[in-house]
Amino acid sequence: MKQIGNRQIRAPGPPRDHCVEATCQKHGLSPKEAKRMLQLLGKRASMHELATNMSARPPKFR
Repeated sequence: MKQIGNRQIRAPGPPRDHCVEATCQKHGLSPKEAKRMLQLLGKRASMHELATNMSARPPKFR
């Protein structure tokens, strides 16, 4: 995993900080991977950092 400096222009609208735990659960990451993301990013991170450090989402078949 890597951490990238995010120097985007702040636009008005919804908050840019997202809960790392909720995002990991939403994307179906393993508890081990979720713990690693929390250590790397902290409790809240921008969507850019989350998307950059997240592994591929496993497919869900019906």
